[in-house]
Amino acid sequence: MDKKALIALFLCGIIMLYFFNLMKPPEQSGEKGPEEVAEKTIEQGELKDEIETEVVAHDRKVVEIVENDAELQDYILLQNDVMRSVWTNEGAALKSVILPEFKNPEKTETLELLKSSKPDSLPISVELADDKSYQSKTRRYKVIEKGPDKVVFAALLENGIQITKEISLKSGNYYFDVAISLQNTTDSEIRTSYSITAANGIYPEVNKTSGLSSIVGIDVGKGKTKIAHTDIKDMPYKNESVGITLAGSTNKYFAVALKPQAGCRMTVATSELIDNPDPVYIDNKSADFTVELHTTKIAIPPQGEKRHDYIYFLGPKETKALNQCEDLLSILDYDYGMMRSICKILVKILNTAYGVIPNYGVAILVLTFLVKLVLFPLTRKSQMSMVRMQQLQPLIGQLKEKHKGDKQKMGKEQMKLFKEHGVNPMSGCLPMMLQMPVFFALFRTLQSSFEMRQAPFVAWIGDLSAPDQLFQLPFTLPVIGGWLNILPILMGIASFIQMKLTPKNTAGDDPQAKMQQRMMQMMPLLFPIMLYNFASGLALYWTTSTIISIGEQILIRRSVKKLDIYYKGKRVIDAKAKVKK
Repeated sequence: MDKKALIALFLCGIIMLYFFNLMKPPEQSGEKGPEEVAEKTIEQGELKDEIETEVVAHDRKVVEIVENDAELQDYILLQNDVMRSVWTNEGAALKSVILPEFKNPEKTETLELLKSSKPDSLPISVELADDKSYQSKTRRYKVIEKGPDKVVFAALLENGIQITKEISLKSGNYYFDVAISLQNTTDSEIRTSYSITAANGIYPEVNKTSGLSSIVGIDVGKGKTKIAHTDIKDMPYKNESVGITLAGSTNKYFAVALKPQAGCRMTVATSELIDNPDPVYIDNKSADFTVELHTTKIAIPPQGEKRHDYIYFLGPKETKALNQCEDLLSILDYDYGMMRSICKILVKILNTAYGVIPNYGVAILVLTFLVKLVLFPLTRKSQMSMVRMQQLQPLIGQLKEKHKGDKQKMGKEQMKLFKEHGVNPMSGCLPMMLQMPVFFALFRTLQSSFEMRQAPFVAWIGDLSAPDQLFQLPFTLPVIGGWLNILPILMGIASFIQMKLTPKNTAGDDPQAKMQQRMMQMMPLLFPIMLYNFASGLALYWTTSTIISIGEQILIRRSVKKLDIYYKGKRVIDAKAKVKK
């Protein structure tokens, strides 16, 4: 093979491997989640809420109401139509969040998105930075107001600061409104700062490639927020960027984010690994971690008060849900990466099709047809060029014989021949190259978009974001694994048929032509192997696209082969591609 062709082929392979390395295949776990424990927790909380229905009147200015003899209330339930949460007055913090609309990855139980296990660092727990001896993260707060959608905690510390937390939840929201007030009950100014736990105990969506990470939002100006991700392997992590706007954690499809509102300035965001004995982490071969935000110094005048407001989001990484809170869409932008613009268009098309026929598999078929329709003019031109190239081989052979010792003259005559008949030796790759951005964007969309999570198509394809595993094999194969996946096999068959129908370019020693041929020969084997354990929606798209391409090739070749070829004003090749004597 020509050196240039070899280098080009090598670079193509590197580019493809780079994209596929960025997006590793998900693996499904067969283990159950922690739903039974969570449901028992909520049932106990509901029972206690029925017993303790009184609401304690309170006045934040009266210090006597927060004497440190509060009774333990470990099952305080706040819920709306999309979220059920359990709070405790030890640390005035969040213990558990269940999203009733969604199932765990195994589809066996309702999803418990958040289940914290570290008592001294539950979400929304607060600790003063100047003196940790106050143990405000585990201190038992007094519940001074409680209802089905609101709870207020208060605790008086030894330094004279009364911490009050007001948690409220409105209908339809995937977020809590959190207000934290620091009241100075002394006659002297107090300067302090505090840390607040943004997240821990988020559910690992799938094993090994769970995508668990901490996130920090940074204001980069012009109303834009940049998301910094930190994988578990890179913890502990400390971010001291100017303009920290949020912090939290994410898995593949859900996010937990604490967002300070105006007037609350954060100087540091940290994340570190913690032990979590819950089986869900052990079974999913994952680790738990905690994320904290640290405020700047606060000056509280005598008998004065400082209040900080937060939004605490716990929900799906889906446009409608993320739009409930400002700047959270940046989390989705990070997942889509540099293909975000195309991904958003693809999601809109998929959702529009889904609105007509509520099946995302059908929506992918519609999207595939639209992509092929848009590319058809270019595909037709490319196919015509390739067939013409094949028809011109007898003339090219004559030119080679005529200019046997003059490669430069031969090259000029050959290019003149190509130009006269509108032939581009590399045109066969153009439709594929133009389709690649859509392919990689769809890859991101199907791997990252919440809409694809557990979206069924037909029969055994019950989750378009996961491989279409028909049944488990009695053995395990290298790379492929131990499952029989049908769509990648169909894709390989369709790609092989397409390769056989593709006109062979035999333009002598042209390295570009040889490279193109080798690439086409490798595709039927390479793509099914690479996509074998990826999202079935992606395999559905590529298989359907290949089948449509086969139909296009047959129709275009039939129309082109009916045309004669003229050279220098004379018909030299008839419709059957025979050289006239």
